[in-house]
Amino acid sequence: MNQNVVEVIRQKYTELTKKQRLLADYMLADPESMSFITLKELSAETKISEVTILRTCSVLGYSNYNELKYEFRKYLGVRMKTEVQKQNLYEATGAPVYELDDKQQLMMQICQEEQGLFEALFAQIDAGELLHAAEMLLDASNTIICARGASMQPANFLSNRLATMGLPSLVVNTELNDSIQAALPMFSASVLVVPITLPDYYLMTTKVTEFAAQRRCRILCLTDSKSHSPVVPFGDMVLTVPSNTRLFLNSTGPMITLIHLLATAVNIEKSTRKNNRFTTPQEFAKFFRRVED
Repeated sequence: MNQNVVEVIRQKYTELTKKQRLLADYMLADPESMSFITLKELSAETKISEVTILRTCSVLGYSNYNELKYEFRKYLGVRMKTEVQKQNLYEATGAPVYELDDKQQLMMQICQEEQGLFEALFAQIDAGELLHAAEMLLDASNTIICARGASMQPANFLSNRLATMGLPSLVVNTELNDSIQAALPMFSASVLVVPITLPDYYLMTTKVTEFAAQRRCRILCLTDSKSHSPVVPFGDMVLTVPSNTRLFLNSTGPMITLIHLLATAVNIEKSTRKNNRFTTPQEFAKFFRRVED
């Protein structure tokens, strides 16, 4: 088909029955969910029978429900690329001409503002919250870290810190459909999902977090605002950092520092747990030495 699935639904809309139109309305309103939702979940969500959903697939020209989902994933992939390009159209804000008369003074002002971000971070740090978040990481069978753009740097930093302590994790780039699809089968009640999101908040990071909540994953949000960040309603726990900066959209320095402190809390809590679960790095080191010998 040359048309994308949304165009097909709109073109065939008048041929649908009343219930099929209700289903089509749901699909058009939330194409992101259609990329991931199962037939059973869609039936429960829309109160429309699985048989009617399958008949709707046929009317739309698709052989089965999986083919319909495939088309939504394809549509999503194209749309995501377009939206990423649009969202990345924002450029680093250039300094206005009137600020350039004294560049050294401007640079010092920005340094002071960055220092202020860290002062604000440490002023709001709650050691008890960090230790509780550390317990969430230690209790999880696996940690799935979701991020995009500049937030990928702190996401990879967190994954690296967990790895050094023998804790498994997976970093999901929510700009990449394949990365998301690879993680979805892992979502379960024993898994901890950690969305890292700063302005401008990315839709797909929020959607993956929402889906994780539906799958009963525990969720630890790392973001900038409890009142504005869209992942907050899905979080079992939320840790925030100040991130606003003058010439770029965000400063990731405070987030990196928060993650360093969180990893430190994990190490402290891990030290109180005497079991073999966290010994994989040491086991590999011994294995590697045996291979060299």
